[in-house]
This record gives sequence, C-alpha cells and structure tokens, in this order.
Amino acid sequence: MNKISVSIMCADPYNFSKDLEILEECNVDYLHIDIMDGHFVPNLGLGLDYINKFRKHTNIPFDYHLMIENPDKIIPKLDLREDDLVSIHFESSYRLEETLDIAKERNIKLFLAMNPGTPVRILRSAPEWLAGINFMTVNPGFAGQQILPTSYKKMSRLKNYLKELGCPDLTIEVDGNMDLENIEVFKNLGANIFVLGTSSIYKNHQLNKDEIIKIKGMI
Repeated sequence: MNKISVSIMCADPYNFSKDLEILEECNVDYLHIDIMDGHFVPNLGLGLDYINKFRKHTNIPFDYHLMIENPDKIIPKLDLREDDLVSIHFESSYRLEETLDIAKERNIKLFLAMNPGTPVRILRSAPEWLAGINFMTVNPGFAGQQILPTSYKKMSRLKNYLKELGCPDLTIEVDGNMDLENIEVFKNLGANIFVLGTSSIYKNHQLNKDEIIKIKGMI
C-alpha cells in the first residue's frame, strides 16, 4: 500500500500543535524530519533536542532524512521507534559500511537517499542492507524547488536496475515537488511513499486538510 510522509520543515512552528491534530486525524503514515548540518547541504534543519522532545507528543512514525556528514554519529542519538525510517546519503559518509553496521545492529529501516546526481549503480552491493530508496527529484536542502526534468527518466532507470539486482519490489520514497500531477506520474513509475510539502498540502505554511484527504484517496 502506498503511503504519505508530511514534511515538518514546511510547517509554521506557531501553528504546529493544531497541524499535528489534523495530521493525526488524517492518519498520515509518517512525519518527514529533515536534519541538516549546513555542511552536507547549505541549510540548517531541526536540532536533535527539539526532535526528540517533539517525538513525545505523537505516535506517528518518523521518517528521518539525514542530510548531514557522518550520519553514524547522529543515528545513535535519535529516539528511534520500531516503524521509523532513516534515510542517509551515499555521499555523506566516508565510512558507509560502519553506518550500515549500526543500522543492522539496531534493526533500523534504513533507506539510501539518492541525489539527482547520484548514479543508480551505487546500489550494486546495497539492496540486501536496505529497506528502501529515498529518491530525490531536487537537490536536497531547501523546500519549494521545482522538480528536475531528468527525474522521470532516472526513476525508470532505477526501477529497471532494481529488477536486474533481483529486488524489483524494494520500497521507493520520492522527495521533492510532489504536487498532485507528479504524485500520479511517480506512482505509475513505481514509487511507494510520497513526501508532501509546499507543492501539495502546505500553502503559505498553512496546512490543507482537504488536500491530504485527496492525495490519500489517489495513491
């Protein structure tokens, strides 16, 4: 079953307690948590203390996107729960195998985030470690970007390559400019999880409940 993940960085922090009530009422599948260090991407995201405190106010699973250098130093500090997802970037660590070992030891549902410039062939030896792919249709770091035109063909290449590797059903999350039209396109291309933000459910930082319901109905 396809799922949605709502990006917290697109929300207005002053309204978020009300937003959280709406998200829980709509039974969204994940809350997408962008963690950025200002080095791996040119932006800063939510801090660990804030995230771990926020976690106590909801039972919605977290979908962590670690846009940071050396994610193996941060993963042990997260308040991880059974249904959470954690995405790391291939380019973010000089010790990727150590990060994979940590994920395996802690039974983490680990996703590999793929930037627009990340070749699909990096997956050659990875699928047995992974719960899924976080497929970026924009360069990571900022909300509200336009989808890169090359994303559609790359998604097709990714699906074909996963078939070659013997894991055609590996979960694929799509992150970046997921408006109604692009959700439909990427659903047909084989995506399973859709990250929603300013292109779909947040307009001027105001959460639109009707759009959430519409998207849940179409996926």
